[in-house]
Amino acid sequence: MQYNIIFFGTSEFACHSIELLSKHHNLIALVTSPNPSPAKELARKSGIKVFEPLNPNSQDFLRTIKNLNPDILCLAAYGHILSPEILNLPNLASINLHPSLLPKYRGAAPIQWAIINGEKYTGVSTLLIDPKIDHGDILLQKRIEIKDSETLGELEEKLSKIGAPLLLETINNLKKLKPVSQLDEETTYAPKITKEMRRIDWHCPATEIVNLIRALSPKPLAYTIFRNRQLEILFASKSDSQGDAGKIIKARGTLLLGTNEGCVELKILKPEAKREQSAIDFINGYRPKVGETMG
Repeated sequence: MQYNIIFFGTSEFACHSIELLSKHHNLIALVTSPNPSPAKELARKSGIKVFEPLNPNSQDFLRTIKNLNPDILCLAAYGHILSPEILNLPNLASINLHPSLLPKYRGAAPIQWAIINGEKYTGVSTLLIDPKIDHGDILLQKRIEIKDSETLGELEEKLSKIGAPLLLETINNLKKLKPVSQLDEETTYAPKITKEMRRIDWHCPATEIVNLIRALSPKPLAYTIFRNRQLEILFASKSDSQGDAGKIIKARGTLLLGTNEGCVELKILKPEAKREQSAIDFINGYRPKVGETMG
Protein backbone atom coordinates (compact mmCIF):
# COMPACT_ATOMS: atom_id res chain seq x y z
CA MET A 1 0.00 0.00 0.00
CA GLN A 2 1.27 3.47 -0.86
CA TYR A 3 1.07 6.20 1.77
CA ASN A 4 1.04 9.98 1.38
CA ILE A 5 4.15 11.15 3.25
CA ILE A 6 5.42 14.58 4.25
CA PHE A 7 9.13 14.47 5.07
CA PHE A 8 10.83 16.91 7.47
CA GLY A 9 14.61 16.98 6.95
CA THR A 10 17.56 19.20 6.17
CA SER A 11 20.97 17.56 6.38
CA GLU A 12 22.77 14.90 4.35
CA PHE A 13 21.51 12.28 6.81
CA ALA A 14 17.97 12.67 5.41
CA CYS A 15 18.88 12.23 1.74
CA HIS A 16 18.96 8.44 1.36
CA SER A 17 15.58 8.23 3.11
CA ILE A 18 14.03 10.86 0.84
CA GLU A 19 15.35 9.04 -2.21
CA LEU A 20 14.14 5.60 -1.12
CA LEU A 21 10.71 6.64 0.19
CA SER A 22 9.96 8.56 -3.00
CA LYS A 23 10.38 5.31 -4.97
CA HIS A 24 7.94 3.30 -2.85
CA HIS A 25 5.41 5.82 -1.54
CA ASN A 26 3.88 9.16 -2.49
CA LEU A 27 6.30 11.66 -1.00
CA ILE A 28 4.08 14.70 -1.36
CA ALA A 29 6.40 17.31 0.17
CA LEU A 30 9.68 18.05 1.89
CA VAL A 31 9.69 20.53 4.78
CA THR A 32 13.17 21.95 5.28
CA SER A 33 15.22 24.94 6.36
CA PRO A 34 15.10 28.19 4.33
CA ASN A 35 18.89 27.90 3.99
CA PRO A 36 20.57 25.85 1.24
CA SER A 37 20.71 22.18 2.21
CA PRO A 38 21.40 18.74 0.70
CA ALA A 39 17.81 17.61 1.34
CA LYS A 40 16.35 20.63 -0.45
CA GLU A 41 18.65 20.18 -3.44
CA LEU A 42 17.72 16.50 -3.75
CA ALA A 43 13.98 17.17 -3.43
CA ARG A 44 14.01 19.82 -6.13
CA LYS A 45 15.97 17.59 -8.50
CA SER A 46 13.44 14.83 -7.84
CA GLY A 47 10.42 17.05 -8.46
CA ILE A 48 9.23 16.90 -4.83
CA LYS A 49 7.37 19.97 -3.56
CA VAL A 50 9.49 21.93 -1.03
CA PHE A 51 8.28 24.02 1.90
CA GLU A 52 10.73 26.28 3.77
CA PRO A 53 8.85 27.74 6.76
CA LEU A 54 10.71 29.91 9.25
CA ASN A 55 8.30 28.57 11.86
CA PRO A 56 6.89 25.13 11.01
CA ASN A 57 4.53 25.36 13.99
CA SER A 58 2.69 28.47 12.76
CA GLN A 59 -1.04 28.24 12.16
CA ASP A 60 -0.60 29.27 8.53
CA PHE A 61 1.79 26.41 7.86
CA LEU A 62 -0.38 23.97 9.80
CA ARG A 63 -3.30 24.79 7.51
CA THR A 64 -1.07 24.40 4.45
CA ILE A 65 0.07 20.86 5.20
CA LYS A 66 -3.28 19.81 6.64
CA ASN A 67 -4.75 20.39 3.19
CA LEU A 68 -2.27 17.84 1.81
CA ASN A 69 -3.97 15.12 3.92
CA PRO A 70 -0.80 13.17 4.85
CA ASP A 71 -0.97 9.61 6.13
CA ILE A 72 2.48 9.82 7.74
CA LEU A 73 4.96 12.50 8.75
CA CYS A 74 8.61 11.40 8.66
CA LEU A 75 11.40 13.36 10.31
CA ALA A 76 15.17 12.95 10.01
CA ALA A 77 17.67 15.62 11.05
CA TYR A 78 15.27 18.52 10.63
CA GLY A 79 16.39 20.89 13.39
CA HIS A 80 13.02 22.08 14.77
CA ILE A 81 10.82 20.69 17.54
CA LEU A 82 7.36 20.15 16.11
CA SER A 83 4.21 21.08 18.02
CA PRO A 84 1.62 18.47 19.10
CA GLU A 85 -0.75 19.99 16.52
CA ILE A 86 1.69 19.12 13.71
CA LEU A 87 2.50 15.67 15.13
CA ASN A 88 -1.18 14.76 15.44
CA LEU A 89 -2.00 15.89 11.91
CA PRO A 90 -1.28 12.69 9.88
CA ASN A 91 -3.88 9.94 9.55
CA LEU A 92 -1.52 7.22 10.84
CA ALA A 93 1.65 8.39 12.61
CA SER A 94 4.58 10.76 12.94
CA ILE A 95 7.86 8.83 12.76
CA ASN A 96 11.42 9.92 13.49
CA LEU A 97 14.60 8.34 12.12
CA HIS A 98 17.32 8.98 14.72
CA PRO A 99 21.04 8.15 14.31
CA SER A 100 21.62 6.38 17.63
CA LEU A 101 20.47 3.34 19.56
CA LEU A 102 17.92 5.15 21.68
CA PRO A 103 17.63 5.87 24.55
CA LYS A 104 21.38 6.48 24.19
CA TYR A 105 22.34 9.85 22.73
CA ARG A 106 19.08 11.74 22.65
CA GLY A 107 19.62 15.22 21.27
CA ALA A 108 21.20 17.29 18.54
CA ALA A 109 24.57 15.58 18.00
CA PRO A 110 24.27 11.80 18.53
CA ILE A 111 26.84 10.75 15.92
CA GLN A 112 29.40 13.25 17.20
CA TRP A 113 29.07 12.19 20.83
CA ALA A 114 29.22 8.48 20.03
CA ILE A 115 32.64 9.08 18.41
CA ILE A 116 33.83 11.52 21.10
CA ASN A 117 33.02 8.95 23.78
CA GLY A 118 34.86 6.18 21.98
CA GLU A 119 31.80 3.99 21.43
CA LYS A 120 32.42 0.76 19.53
CA TYR A 121 28.84 0.50 18.30
CA THR A 122 26.00 2.81 17.33
CA GLY A 123 22.99 2.51 15.06
CA VAL A 124 19.69 3.94 13.91
CA SER A 125 16.25 3.91 15.51
CA THR A 126 12.78 4.57 14.18
CA LEU A 127 10.32 5.84 16.77
CA LEU A 128 6.93 7.41 17.18
CA ILE A 129 7.41 11.12 17.87
CA ASP A 130 6.00 12.50 21.11
CA PRO A 131 6.37 16.02 22.59
CA LYS A 132 9.66 15.16 24.37
CA ILE A 133 12.89 15.13 22.35
CA ASP A 134 13.77 11.64 21.03
CA HIS A 135 11.56 10.13 23.72
CA GLY A 136 8.81 8.26 21.83
CA ASP A 137 8.26 4.52 21.63
CA ILE A 138 10.79 2.57 19.53
CA LEU A 139 9.57 0.83 16.39
CA LEU A 140 12.76 -0.66 14.89
CA GLN A 141 16.53 -0.45 15.47
CA LYS A 142 19.68 -1.56 13.66
CA ARG A 143 23.16 -1.68 15.22
CA ILE A 144 26.50 -1.21 13.43
CA GLU A 145 30.16 -1.11 14.43
CA ILE A 146 32.12 2.15 14.54
CA LYS A 147 35.55 1.74 12.95
CA ASP A 148 38.55 3.15 14.82
CA SER A 149 39.39 5.75 12.19
CA GLU A 150 35.84 6.63 11.10
CA THR A 151 35.01 10.34 10.92
CA LEU A 152 31.69 12.07 11.46
CA GLY A 153 31.18 12.41 7.71
CA GLU A 154 31.87 8.72 7.04
CA LEU A 155 29.72 7.45 9.90
CA GLU A 156 26.83 9.80 9.06
CA GLU A 157 26.83 8.51 5.47
CA LYS A 158 26.84 4.89 6.68
CA LEU A 159 23.98 5.53 9.12
CA SER A 160 22.02 7.36 6.43
CA LYS A 161 22.36 4.34 4.12
CA ILE A 162 21.17 1.82 6.71
CA GLY A 163 18.55 4.21 8.10
CA ALA A 164 16.70 4.60 4.80
CA PRO A 165 15.69 0.92 4.41
CA LEU A 166 14.90 0.74 8.14
CA LEU A 167 12.52 3.69 7.78
CA LEU A 168 10.92 2.10 4.72
CA GLU A 169 10.53 -1.19 6.59
CA THR A 170 8.94 0.71 9.49
CA ILE A 171 6.41 2.41 7.22
CA ASN A 172 5.59 -0.75 5.27
CA ASN A 173 4.94 -2.69 8.48
CA LEU A 174 3.57 0.14 10.59
CA LYS A 175 0.25 -1.55 11.38
CA LYS A 176 2.01 -4.77 12.48
CA LEU A 177 4.79 -3.31 14.65
CA LYS A 178 4.50 -3.20 18.43
CA PRO A 179 6.05 0.02 19.79
CA VAL A 180 8.38 -0.46 22.77
CA SER A 181 8.79 2.20 25.48
CA GLN A 182 12.29 3.56 26.01
CA LEU A 183 13.97 2.84 29.34
CA ASP A 184 14.54 6.34 30.73
CA GLU A 185 17.13 5.08 33.24
CA GLU A 186 19.38 4.13 30.30
CA THR A 187 19.17 7.58 28.70
CA THR A 188 22.27 9.52 27.69
CA TYR A 189 22.32 12.89 25.96
CA ALA A 190 24.05 14.40 22.93
CA PRO A 191 23.93 18.19 23.26
CA LYS A 192 24.78 20.58 20.46
CA ILE A 193 28.51 21.06 19.87
CA THR A 194 29.69 24.54 20.90
CA LYS A 195 32.84 26.36 19.80
CA GLU A 196 34.31 25.85 23.28
CA MET A 197 33.88 22.08 22.91
CA ARG A 198 35.71 22.17 19.57
CA ARG A 199 38.97 23.50 21.05
CA ILE A 200 41.54 20.78 21.65
CA ASP A 201 42.87 20.37 25.17
CA TRP A 202 46.31 18.88 24.70
CA HIS A 203 46.35 17.81 28.36
CA CYS A 204 43.83 15.10 27.49
CA PRO A 205 45.01 11.63 26.39
CA ALA A 206 45.86 11.26 22.71
CA THR A 207 42.96 8.82 22.17
CA GLU A 208 40.42 11.39 23.39
CA ILE A 209 41.90 14.11 21.19
CA VAL A 210 41.85 11.93 18.08
CA ASN A 211 38.24 10.97 18.86
CA LEU A 212 37.28 14.65 19.08
CA ILE A 213 38.98 15.39 15.74
CA ARG A 214 37.18 12.44 14.08
CA ALA A 215 33.84 13.48 15.60
CA LEU A 216 33.97 16.99 14.15
CA SER A 217 35.34 16.23 10.68
CA PRO A 218 34.48 17.42 8.03
CA LYS A 219 32.61 20.10 10.01
CA PRO A 220 32.52 22.05 12.27
CA LEU A 221 36.15 20.83 12.91
CA ALA A 222 38.22 20.63 16.07
CA TYR A 223 40.80 23.36 16.37
CA THR A 224 43.84 24.57 18.27
CA ILE A 225 45.76 27.85 18.39
CA PHE A 226 49.15 28.11 16.68
CA ARG A 227 51.06 31.38 16.55
CA ASN A 228 47.96 33.23 17.74
CA ARG A 229 45.84 31.96 14.84
CA GLN A 230 43.17 29.27 14.72
CA LEU A 231 44.31 25.98 13.20
CA GLU A 232 41.59 23.44 12.38
CA ILE A 233 42.35 19.73 12.22
CA LEU A 234 40.55 17.44 9.77
CA PHE A 235 42.41 14.20 10.34
CA ALA A 236 44.89 12.85 12.88
CA SER A 237 46.03 9.59 14.41
CA LYS A 238 47.42 8.41 17.73
CA SER A 239 51.11 7.71 18.23
CA ASP A 240 52.74 5.90 21.15
CA SER A 241 55.57 8.47 21.28
CA GLN A 242 55.74 10.69 24.37
CA GLY A 243 56.08 14.45 24.72
CA ASP A 244 54.92 17.46 26.71
CA ALA A 245 51.25 18.38 26.25
CA GLY A 246 50.75 20.76 23.33
CA LYS A 247 54.44 20.81 22.35
CA ILE A 248 55.62 19.95 18.86
CA ILE A 249 57.99 17.01 19.24
CA LYS A 250 58.56 16.29 15.56
CA ALA A 251 58.20 18.59 12.53
CA ARG A 252 60.16 16.90 9.78
CA GLY A 253 58.30 14.42 7.56
CA THR A 254 55.49 14.30 10.10
CA LEU A 255 53.88 16.70 12.59
CA LEU A 256 53.72 15.19 16.06
CA LEU A 257 52.20 16.84 19.15
CA GLY A 258 52.55 15.73 22.75
CA THR A 259 49.63 15.06 25.08
CA ASN A 260 49.44 13.89 28.68
CA GLU A 261 49.25 10.31 27.38
CA GLY A 262 50.81 9.49 24.03
CA CYS A 263 51.10 11.79 21.02
CA VAL A 264 48.90 12.92 18.15
CA GLU A 265 50.10 12.95 14.56
CA LEU A 266 48.37 15.74 12.65
CA LYS A 267 47.76 14.70 9.04
CA ILE A 268 45.30 17.14 7.41
CA LEU A 269 45.03 20.73 8.66
CA LYS A 270 43.27 23.96 7.76
CA PRO A 271 45.05 27.15 8.87
CA GLU A 272 42.88 30.21 9.50
CA ALA A 273 41.66 31.78 6.21
CA LYS A 274 43.48 29.07 4.20
CA ARG A 275 42.52 25.89 2.40
CA GLU A 276 42.98 22.47 3.95
CA GLN A 277 46.42 20.97 3.42
CA SER A 278 48.55 17.98 4.28
CA ALA A 279 50.91 18.01 7.24
CA ILE A 280 53.85 18.06 4.82
CA ASP A 281 52.53 21.18 3.06
CA PHE A 282 51.89 22.80 6.44
CA ILE A 283 55.45 22.03 7.55
CA ASN A 284 56.89 23.41 4.31
CA GLY A 285 54.77 26.54 4.48
CA TYR A 286 54.89 27.42 8.19
CA ARG A 287 58.19 25.86 9.28
CA PRO A 288 56.96 24.80 12.75
CA LYS A 289 59.79 24.16 15.19
CA VAL A 290 60.24 21.40 17.72
CA GLY A 291 59.29 22.83 21.12
CA GLU A 292 56.70 25.30 19.76
CA THR A 293 53.34 25.10 21.47
CA MET A 294 49.77 24.66 20.28
CA GLY A 295 46.91 25.35 22.66
